[in-house]
Amino acid sequence: MRMIPILLALSFAGAAASPQKDGEALFNECEFKAAARVFEHALASEPESPQLHFWLGKSYERMAEVSSPFFACRNGRKAQLHLEAALRRDPANREYLRELFDLYVDFPDWFHGALARARNIAGRLGTDSEDTETLNFTVSQAQNEYGGPEWVFGKAVMRLLSLPGYLVPQ
Repeated sequence: MRMIPILLALSFAGAAASPQKDGEALFNECEFKAAARVFEHALASEPESPQLHFWLGKSYERMAEVSSPFFACRNGRKAQLHLEAALRRDPANREYLRELFDLYVDFPDWFHGALARARNIAGRLGTDSEDTETLNFTVSQAQNEYGGPEWVFGKAVMRLLSLPGYLVPQ
């Protein structure tokens, strides 16, 4: 409900000149769901805009970070879809590359081969050996964190705990 006063303030004050600016303002206010709606609406009229895909992907990524486990993976996949769409439209944009890199490193269990993809992006991002080394170190840390036996066990337990929800009729 906080979204309504923000949207009203933006529309009456004329603070934002475009849907993208409206969405960015909502994003900066941590109103990620409202921002995503604004970006989706704007994409209907500008489907080839890499900036709109980027901001929509970023909004979904933040929603994945703060949402319940039931919706986090779905939002993460939507983030991936739109971040990759932004990169297809502007393949050399380092900001888009870095956001997709962070998504893969932060949530490798949501995407098959995410850390391999992140390492590939690290190669594209690294303009000098120090950048590449730092990014590859980040991927290695994620591999250690998400590839150990504790992680595999924890993931199996979470899957078993979520199973009864599918079996109980509603």
